[in-house]
Amino acid sequence: MLTISARVHGFVKGDAMHSLRKTLSSTALAIFALAAVTSALADEPVVVMVKVFPTAGREDELQAQYLKRIQYLRKAEPNATFRLHRSTKTPVTFLWYEVYESEAAYDSHLKVVMPAYRKDAAPTPEGLLAKPSESEIYNELAR
Repeated sequence: MLTISARVHGFVKGDAMHSLRKTLSSTALAIFALAAVTSALADEPVVVMVKVFPTAGREDELQAQYLKRIQYLRKAEPNATFRLHRSTKTPVTFLWYEVYESEAAYDSHLKVVMPAYRKDAAPTPEGLLAKPSESEIYNELAR
């Protein structure tokens, strides 16, 4: 910051220089605060909700696949939470509720665990899903 002040000082005088220094100081503080918050969030639990829409008449087939998947995931990721729900209304939807210890754990789930599962599991049969699933990630606010 001193280097910036020294270079700029020749071009900026008086109150403008003071204002510039305050702005630079505020900007530096904001950057450090953002880095701290980002770091803290990376260590916070990550909650993922996924809504899945099976093709009518194939709900039980998808449920059987998901029950196998949840067993695999619980063994592969014992520190994560996996809950699978089935709606009581028609058309049937499935809801996955997943909690990962951190952003790094969720990243590992996507890049390591799920590819390994897909390699071992049978491919998803054509037409099993009525439409693409919908997922959303949440940050925990209170416990």
